[in-house]
Amino acid sequence: MPDKPEPQEDQLVRAAINGDEQAFTALYDEYIDSIYRFIFLRVEDQQTAEDIAANVFLRAWEKLGSYQFRGVPFRAWLFRIARNAVVDHYRTRKEIAPLEVVVNTHDESAIPVSQEVGLRIEVQQVMVCMQELTRDQRNVLTLKLVHGLSTKEIAKSLGKRQGAVRALQMRGLQALAKLLEKNGN
Repeated sequence: MPDKPEPQEDQLVRAAINGDEQAFTALYDEYIDSIYRFIFLRVEDQQTAEDIAANVFLRAWEKLGSYQFRGVPFRAWLFRIARNAVVDHYRTRKEIAPLEVVVNTHDESAIPVSQEVGLRIEVQQVMVCMQELTRDQRNVLTLKLVHGLSTKEIAKSLGKRQGAVRALQMRGLQALAKLLEKNGN
């Protein structure tokens, strides 16, 4: 994905800032699934993830006037709100958020059961290995590989420099490859 926001997204954001509820609904429809997955990966509970995701969009609507166009996509701003909401959730609960890898299965009937079981086993193995990475490496790899964010978007979401994000990604992938190889995958 390019680092610059799409023109259509830009127009929707501007319209939403001006109070157009339909434009905000279009942004919600575009990003709710990825925001939900991002949150679910950190809280492991469907109901909690749904509640936090709803809260993210409520916060976004309330703070829409503070959004600034700086060449970074709107979704990076949403991911930053989501990240902060998860931190707030665990800060109030005093728990550590584990990493979950969610498999996007929109059409489960299209995947034979044997392949789905194999895929789930592979995902479990990756999850176990990712637990051995640093928190920053896990966050960067999840945002990059699961959610498809660009380096610039990840940097904005995590409050880091792009060079640091690239380094975390490289080290994380190298460490993950070694761990998977060590475990025979």
